[in-house]
Amino acid sequence: MTRLIRRLLTPFLVATLALGPATALSTGSYGSRYYGETILDTLQRTDGAQALVAAVLVVDEAGVLPFSIAELLDSVFARLVVFGPSNAAFEKLLGLDPGALDGLSIEDIEAALPGLLPMGVGAEEVAAVLLKHVAHVRFAKRQGTEDALLRKGEVQVADGSTFQVGIGASGVQVNYETTIIKPDVRAVNGYIHFVDTVIVDGLL
Repeated sequence: MTRLIRRLLTPFLVATLALGPATALSTGSYGSRYYGETILDTLQRTDGAQALVAAVLVVDEAGVLPFSIAELLDSVFARLVVFGPSNAAFEKLLGLDPGALDGLSIEDIEAALPGLLPMGVGAEEVAAVLLKHVAHVRFAKRQGTEDALLRKGEVQVADGSTFQVGIGASGVQVNYETTIIKPDVRAVNGYIHFVDTVIVDGLL
């Protein structure tokens, strides 16, 4: 395990993993059937979120984390807030033409993504970026909405970073670098707030 990945193992993630496979990990189709759609389910069916799901799959396939991000997002027992970059946000990050990812499936983007990354950027760096988009909350309904985050004024994400949440020129901003464009998409295990920019926080 590399030094970068060790730094990502915050108390939140360690506590989540300690729950064990019965709670921390995916409940699969059972969870979706009996509890409702998870964050992963919602992302998979959302047009414009294909690049985000593809990035999660690339990281999981590489095995650079000691857990699966997809299984975490699919756990009905997790209480999460996800800041979900749109396809357009990934196009901007990767220097692609606007609309370049339109019409592509999750599988198409997953296959192409490693070749689109800047030189020297691999699955570890992608994992580090993704963990800046996931936060844990004890009570999702009270703490995970856009209004709740705005009232608190900050959010601690899964790598331990604390980001400011406030009003910017074009709406509610996170870490002064991304704007929430579609808030409060509810899932059984938390909320997704779709954002217009991938949060890199100096990583790339």
